[in-house]
Amino acid sequence: MQGSITGLTDKQRLFVAEYLVDRNATQAAIRAGYSPKTAEFQASRLLSNVKVRAAVDQGLMSLAEQVGISAERVLRERARLAFFDPRKLFDASGNPLPIQELDDDTAAAIAGVEVVELKGGEAIPGALSYVRKYRLAGKDNSLAALEKYMGLNEKPVRFVLPQIDRAEDCTTAQAAVLTAVAAGQLMLTEAKAMSDLIEAQRRAYETHDLAKRLEAIEEAMNKREARP
Repeated sequence: MQGSITGLTDKQRLFVAEYLVDRNATQAAIRAGYSPKTAEFQASRLLSNVKVRAAVDQGLMSLAEQVGISAERVLRERARLAFFDPRKLFDASGNPLPIQELDDDTAAAIAGVEVVELKGGEAIPGALSYVRKYRLAGKDNSLAALEKYMGLNEKPVRFVLPQIDRAEDCTTAQAAVLTAVAAGQLMLTEAKAMSDLIEAQRRAYETHDLAKRLEAIEEAMNKREARP
């Protein structure tokens, strides 16, 4: 999978392979041979590397294809849950349909089945009957997921942030957001979303810079230990 991406070191290839196992970047870095003390920073640095990220994405796509997962299939299942019609559980006379007679869309909305065994009374001693109880999947989560995918709850925010090229620029950007709120250009919810993105960008820059410094220290220590 990731072997087709050129330009990766052996250690980076091993990180990609380990990351695909459980999607735990820190543990993947440790298993790939990076120091446990710097593994979290190394993992962040590796995942921000364009070639490593491409190898990870290629590997995830390959895994999804192997198990038959696709965006189309996920959306189709979401739609089945969101638009499930409970009337399809019954026939024209209002009697519950056997589960093997349900159509695919209706069957997909059933989250669980419970079969209860009932013993006959005095009229028919020893007779048994069964009651089926269907537990149906909720609609809310699937409808919310489809709304998000379709962008039905989103609206464009026409506000241009100052350019951010380094961690220090984030302070200027946050100040611009506060000014926009005061001027009525941004709603509080919009400002909060932007502030969160700016703060995430700040942490990414700081983590990258710290990882580079730690990597340099680790390399210097390794060279010192390697001296005769």
